[in-house]
Amino acid sequence: MNNTHKTSTNNVEEFVKDYINAWSTTDAGARKALVAKVYADDVDFYANEPGDGPVEHHGVAEITANIARVNARLVQGKGLITESTGFSVNHDALKVSWQMMTPDRKVAMTGMNLLLRNASGKISRDYIFIG
Repeated sequence: MNNTHKTSTNNVEEFVKDYINAWSTTDAGARKALVAKVYADDVDFYANEPGDGPVEHHGVAEITANIARVNARLVQGKGLITESTGFSVNHDALKVSWQMMTPDRKVAMTGMNLLLRNASGKISRDYIFIG
C-alpha cells in the first residue's frame, strides 16, 4: 500500500491547514466543504473535556453540526482565533496541536487532536484533548 499522501510533509501541512480551517471559518458553505474534504463519511469523534462528560459524534452530518455549534460559540461568539502549533505523523495517525487566542492574541485555550486517517487519507476517528 502506498502511504505517500500520509507522510508527505507538504500534503500533511495542507491537510492540517484544512482541518483547522474546517473548525475556524465563519463561512458555513466553506466550512461544509472543508469538513467533507478532511472527514470520512463514517467518522467518529470523541471528546472528554474538563467539566463536561464524555461526548461522541458519529458520521459526517453529526460532526458538521457539532463544528457549527462550536464555531458559533467560540469563533463567532467570542472572536477566538485557532491556529496550529504543530503536528506529527505516525503511520495513519496524525497529532495536531493547536491554540485558540483572543483577538488581542492572548491564549484562551490549548489542546491537541489525535486523528486516525483511513486509506484515502480522510479522518476516520478524531479524539480531542483540551489543555
